[in-house]
Amino acid sequence: MKKLWLLIFAVIPFCVIAQQQTEYNRKGDEAMKRLDYSDARLFYGEGVPYCDIYSINQLTTIWIANEQMRTSMHNQMSRCLSCLSVKATENDVTAVSKLILYYTEGIGTPKSEELASYWADRLEELKNPVPDNTGYEKPPRTPMRFFGGYTYSQCMPFGITVGGVGERIGWYARFKTNMSFQRFDSEYSGKGPNSVDRFIPLEEKRNAYAATAGLVVKCTSWLYASVGAGYGKRDVLYLLSKQIKPSGEEVERGWYKVADSSHNGVSADLDIMLRYGFLYISAGCNTQNFKYIDLNAGVGVFF
Repeated sequence: MKKLWLLIFAVIPFCVIAQQQTEYNRKGDEAMKRLDYSDARLFYGEGVPYCDIYSINQLTTIWIANEQMRTSMHNQMSRCLSCLSVKATENDVTAVSKLILYYTEGIGTPKSEELASYWADRLEELKNPVPDNTGYEKPPRTPMRFFGGYTYSQCMPFGITVGGVGERIGWYARFKTNMSFQRFDSEYSGKGPNSVDRFIPLEEKRNAYAATAGLVVKCTSWLYASVGAGYGKRDVLYLLSKQIKPSGEEVERGWYKVADSSHNGVSADLDIMLRYGFLYISAGCNTQNFKYIDLNAGVGVFF
């Protein structure tokens, strides 16, 4: 019962408004029959705030038929023009036809052959639309959404990824590094009787970076996959104290690059990205020369 009363109180105001709108047009028609254009103008004027097209049509008739009343009707007809302009932008053919008359005769606005010609051309387009050569209306293109964020891996924890995705396909570019730029004095193999792995290093470091770029594929509205390649470098460095090898060669104290554990060359990525609103998280892996594999993780935003 409560819902019924709420429905009644919600509907009654709309019914009253509709009745009032009908009432002012009815009274305007009665005044027109009496040739009382002043009263008719007042009654039809009540419909202008609602952009009532019948009221606007009748006021236009009064304007054309009674030249002596035009001065007092100027503001009223300007409001009618505003209503017609709004409806014309919504491709209302009746409103477009009226605009041609308004600009041709100067109703509520100065005469303008240019605007009258514009709306005449627009009316022709609405009445005779040009068919698409493909036989169907082309859907609007999906704009590219760009993204960017932080990328982490165990070997290269400082990384940034940027890219963009359209309707299905996109791109990305990535750079990662461990921010280590240690210089080394010499290079040794990590294997053999005279190799550096026979000595205990005082310290061990990695100089690593990778720059990659590739393709992003939008699988669903929230799931993306990416694959790419580029160049990377991962040098393993040992700090050795001054020692003598079994061969008699003296090893000076300093940093040495272990060639067999270092990899320079092709770097490749494979990742998936999960999107939630404007945020995303990613996970995947990276390989250096297809000999060393490192895991990726990232977080960022779409904008």
